[in-house]
Amino acid sequence: MKNFNIAVLVLLITGCNNGKNLPEPPVQKDSVSNTSTTSVDTAPGFSLGVFDKNNTPLKDSVKGNIIDGAAWRDTEGENTILLAQTANKMVNDKQSQHINAYCFKKEGGVWKQKWLVQDRIDDCEVDATCEFLPQSLTVTDNDKNNVAEVTFLYKLSCKGDVSPDSKKLIMYEGSQKYAIRGTTILQINGGKEGGDKKIDPSFNNAPKTLLDFANQQWDKFGFTKY
Repeated sequence: MKNFNIAVLVLLITGCNNGKNLPEPPVQKDSVSNTSTTSVDTAPGFSLGVFDKNNTPLKDSVKGNIIDGAAWRDTEGENTILLAQTANKMVNDKQSQHINAYCFKKEGGVWKQKWLVQDRIDDCEVDATCEFLPQSLTVTDNDKNNVAEVTFLYKLSCKGDVSPDSKKLIMYEGSQKYAIRGTTILQINGGKEGGDKKIDPSFNNAPKTLLDFANQQWDKFGFTKY
């Protein structure tokens, strides 16, 4: 009887030790509980990233001085936009200035150009201006579809007097481009000059939230007071 009890005890101990070697049940991973990566790496959606214009690996891929930029991730992947602007250049008593807005997307670990907006004033015999409007760059998801909207404004002119500049708003959602064109506003001695505005037909099929935001940005930038 004593030998029987010892045998049963040995079997119980052996069974417990074997149980420790059983495979663990699979862990259900999600963007909240997964601590090995951030949520923007594991779940589709929109999220702004960190951007430093003085420390971007894409600085040698653009023409001009980097004025502003942004980084984000959405359902289309990891993206970066760089706003670059050349200095006002004088050649043979004529001025030129250019702006370039580059959007890059990372594919297979390599940055590739997604779209490019270019504008310029060349061979101006008076004063050339082609400049991004400061702090006008935004990256948003106003229609909550997890595809970012990139919006910025700039002005351009060739003139030797005090008058409004041409003004443009560009918005991209993914690869879809939208635009508003018109002029800046001058406030002189209580009066006002300029303020023309034309919404591009591309906005006809856009969600209303995108046009509402574009109109807000248009009204926010491009005022000069004398």
